[in-house]
Amino acid sequence: MRIQVLDEATIAKIAAGEVIERPASVVKELVENALDAGARSVVVEILAGGRECIRVRDDGAGMSAADLPLAIERHATSKLRRFEDLASLRTFGFRGEALASIAAVSDLEIVTRPPDSEHGYRLRSVFGRRTALELAAAAPGTVVTVRDLFANVPARRSFLRQENTETAYIQRVVGAYALAHPEVRFEFLSEGRTVLATDGSGRLENALVGVFGAEIAAQMVPIAEAGEDGAEAQPVPVAVGGYIGLPTLTRSNRQGMLFFVNRRWIESRPLGVAVEQAYHTLLLVGRYPVVVVHLDVPPGRVDVNVHPTKREVRFADERVVFHAIQAAVRRTLTLHTPAQGIPAVNFSPLSPPTLQRRLVLADPSRASPAAPRALSRAAEEEQVPAQEEAGHERALPVLRVLGQLHSTYIIAEGPDGMYLIDQHAAHERVLLEQLMMQYERAAVDVQVLLEPLVVELTATQLAVLEDYREELAQLGYRVEPFGGSAVAIRGVPAVMHRRSPNTTLLAILDELAGGGRGSSRLEALAISTACHSAIRAGQELSLAEMRELVRQLEACTAPRACGHGRPTMLHLSQQELERQFARR
Repeated sequence: MRIQVLDEATIAKIAAGEVIERPASVVKELVENALDAGARSVVVEILAGGRECIRVRDDGAGMSAADLPLAIERHATSKLRRFEDLASLRTFGFRGEALASIAAVSDLEIVTRPPDSEHGYRLRSVFGRRTALELAAAAPGTVVTVRDLFANVPARRSFLRQENTETAYIQRVVGAYALAHPEVRFEFLSEGRTVLATDGSGRLENALVGVFGAEIAAQMVPIAEAGEDGAEAQPVPVAVGGYIGLPTLTRSNRQGMLFFVNRRWIESRPLGVAVEQAYHTLLLVGRYPVVVVHLDVPPGRVDVNVHPTKREVRFADERVVFHAIQAAVRRTLTLHTPAQGIPAVNFSPLSPPTLQRRLVLADPSRASPAAPRALSRAAEEEQVPAQEEAGHERALPVLRVLGQLHSTYIIAEGPDGMYLIDQHAAHERVLLEQLMMQYERAAVDVQVLLEPLVVELTATQLAVLEDYREELAQLGYRVEPFGGSAVAIRGVPAVMHRRSPNTTLLAILDELAGGGRGSSRLEALAISTACHSAIRAGQELSLAEMRELVRQLEACTAPRACGHGRPTMLHLSQQELERQFARR
């Protein structure tokens, strides 16, 4: 094929693809421009997850009639004059491609007015075709409206996610810049409803409330300065500030970790590792903290021009930055975590209310050595007829419970050796089959709360809640909007009665945000519900409780694995035992 020069329209679309990935990318670029213009108030409005319309209004410096047409030209910028200026840059949109890229793939309108001008100006570009500049009535500042994003690039438009998901991405962008600039008032509206708002007071703790909600903000503490823990402060060429969540505040993914360099929101895997290492031994495996970390680095020691969208940066002293963050977070945790203490563990009965009476038949602590075998035989006599009546073959042999190991594993004897049962995985399997059986019979047991619990959701959690609304209702969840990002929990599946409904629901939504597990969306929700409702490792059980759990596991149709695919038990055969003890 011959080499040929592409036409300008194709070049513009390709260039736009490097900068504008989705509606959230448009919002990011427009918000950065507003901040560079000195705005003290930024309002973001969207329709249909940003597909139909994105409007960003600010009260910044505005543009003159001469500057406005240049704003949508490629490589036109007011942020720098020569390449060397990058070494001392503290602005955002310096590449001069954002508005040009947006104009190439949307119906773009800009209305702007400088504070010293009597009137404003309007410029429109319809998928790269510019109209004439005209006068317009406008307040000081700039309003940028983006309609029909990617309408001329159908392939890119088809890859956009559902409206709720795209809205969640946009909310995360607006929230991040609200945390980066607490002195600026931010408001985010979707379909005319206010989703996020900050007061612009300049206090980061107030911005945390506006972005995360009061409940989450109350579990976050300011990063301690060097020397607050009694150790001598060491001079470091990077300042670390912000807020971090206590170990009680966790997520199932890393989206709760936000990093800012010179008030620029960035993504950095190394910085995330530094934070995770600081929380080492304080969080469960698979859980991640919520942090808002601000870094102040000399501009000459950080390169912000290594990525087309400026999401990533390169540090001249990455090791120094890594250790500065790790030390600051660990120092803060050392100051605050001792006061949290160790949470008390109180056992709630394993069975639904109809089966709870069975567990008080005997007190194992007062039983004679022969009592366990007698009780087990009685249980065995009940189990076999029940399973035969159900009409299916036994998936497990009859097991005799002997005890508990490390408050995590149940030791049992079977006809051919020893069984070691993971109590959490086993209970998860039991609850999953109970829940699915109730659903199939259209008779899910619901525990109605005496008083509704109001809980604040993150943008991602709210999107998942909307996405799974039908499945949640089918499995017994009664959740209603309560204004803004808050919801009221009025009822939950009865299998969850031993857990805190609000924290359990948040954990389930976090897991589903990561994709969940199951052959269907309903099964994924059921698996997550069972997992977060089951007893935990480290929870001490009485002998009667262990027997009841094993009895219920034996009655399951698929007792050998939990819903996530983890084995519920290990088997050490009689033959293997004899071989290990050199008896054969």
